[in-house]
Amino acid sequence: LGVTDRQQPAMRGVSVLAVGLAGLASLEAFQSTRPTQLRGGRRREVPVSRSASSSSSPEEPSSSPEPLFGEDSLPEIRWLPPLNPARGRNVKPSKAPGTMVLPIFPLGAVAYTPGSTQVLNIFEKRYRQMYSDILMSGGRRFVTTMVNPDAESELAEVGVVFYLEDLKEVSQQTNDAIKYVVQHKVLDKRVSIHTVLNPGDSVTRETYMRAEVSELEDVDEDADTAALETAVVSALTEVAEMQDQGNEDVRFLRASVANLSAARGVGEGSLWTVVELWKNFLDARAQAAGRKVQAEVQARLVKYLSEKTGQRDLTQLPNTINLSDLPADLQRDVKNLRERVLRDVAPLVQEQTRGVQRLLQADSHAQRLRLFLTMVDGEKRRLIARRTLKATLSAIAAQKRPSDQNATDTSSSSSSSSSS
Repeated sequence: LGVTDRQQPAMRGVSVLAVGLAGLASLEAFQSTRPTQLRGGRRREVPVSRSASSSSSPEEPSSSPEPLFGEDSLPEIRWLPPLNPARGRNVKPSKAPGTMVLPIFPLGAVAYTPGSTQVLNIFEKRYRQMYSDILMSGGRRFVTTMVNPDAESELAEVGVVFYLEDLKEVSQQTNDAIKYVVQHKVLDKRVSIHTVLNPGDSVTRETYMRAEVSELEDVDEDADTAALETAVVSALTEVAEMQDQGNEDVRFLRASVANLSAARGVGEGSLWTVVELWKNFLDARAQAAGRKVQAEVQARLVKYLSEKTGQRDLTQLPNTINLSDLPADLQRDVKNLRERVLRDVAPLVQEQTRGVQRLLQADSHAQRLRLFLTMVDGEKRRLIARRTLKATLSAIAAQKRPSDQNATDTSSSSSSSSSS
């Protein structure tokens, strides 16, 4: 599921939004990107699969066999009650049938997909202990769930289970800044989190939290969802064709869509694999937006420093430039560019986090398919809007050309008369 760059080797495990945005994350200092690191302007493609049965036109979003969710009707994220440290560290589990107690490791405002592989760097003392404990017990599992970005004491009600596959101790190489580098497989079963048993440790951080959870099953295990699964493949095929026609910088590979399917479960041919691929696509778009803005900022800074120092051949920037040292107009331009990229990236972040969390908490495969179709439909609408804008601008430019030519001809005629 790597992102393929036509001028770079294939990459795997692309960081979500950090690449290309680190230099714009703070208004106090701008971390410049050297020209050798900058890859702005190159077209990138994401491999997807294609359905040979797709017959819908890429001109307009196609209808699916089930109604899609409107923006106003998307399900709300289900959050647990805010963690209450006053409840202490020894809440008794209910021990209800089907429940179990597992460590819980909240990993920020991120939603992980079942079946994916995730690598974590472990440095906090409490989580070093957690890994020792799950290795000693043989369980090798813990729960992670999305943290509410608007309220850090709230955790999503539905999470996933990480299974420890490989652990490497790197404390000697990192001077103990990082204890372990750990690879996990996200298991296919989602879990419902009933209660956190030691919410007091969310504040003290003396040890990791534990939660009582139970596995979730889809309510439509025996339902026929073939029509919806085909609709997902067809919709992605339309997107790939529209991206190709619009010459999009970040696109799905049309030649790679032949083997796509959106079946139940995890692994090749599953909807969760398609969702992980969609997240990769959003990653690539976010990074492209970041690189574009970095290139603009870098060009402006190079121009300013060239004029200030008299070095007309300046091509590289210092490692760090403080915004406070720049002229007021340039500070304003850099801040405006930063705000622009954050504004452009915000919808991508929403879809990667809240959008994927909605898929996780869906109680049926059919609902998950419809939610994902809504995501793809949004991309089709975006592409149609971009195509309409391009056509409008081209028409305006075409109308201007004859009038400009007439003005030139009139001026030439006047000059000839004067000469005569």
